[in-house]
Amino acid sequence: MKHIRCAFDWLERILKAVAVVLVALMLVTLAVQVFMRYALGKPLSWSEELALLGFAWVVVISSAIGVRRMTHARMTLLVDLLPKRLHAWADRLVALLLLGIGLFLAHAGWLYVLETRGSFSAAVRYPIEYLYLAAPVFGLLISLFAIERMLPGARMLDE
Repeated sequence: MKHIRCAFDWLERILKAVAVVLVALMLVTLAVQVFMRYALGKPLSWSEELALLGFAWVVVISSAIGVRRMTHARMTLLVDLLPKRLHAWADRLVALLLLGIGLFLAHAGWLYVLETRGSFSAAVRYPIEYLYLAAPVFGLLISLFAIERMLPGARMLDE
């Protein structure tokens, strides 16, 4: 069990590092865009497209970590009405539902990636799959973290 938790911790650290790099790149790209537009009067045609790509991936990464740490918005009204001994089971039920949602997103997102394969972004001309892969990756990450939430000791992950 300890090795599994270490693997998930390692995955979270990598995801956080990727998110930090993406946010930094987005900030630099948008700062250059503002400078070019207002100081030089020559706006860049590609900066907003790259910022959108980075933003999509940052949302995916941070939302998946939110599932792991249970920092996403949730209502506990019904769970709080249950006896304390049932709280862990309610958390596992939520994790099971998240697993189902994650598997659905992974499957449907992958089908959409296949459907749009061969398309390119308008300005930068990167393969549009780079953007649309966010959905199946999000589903996969949610599924992995939901499985971890079903393991004993998951409450220690809560923030």
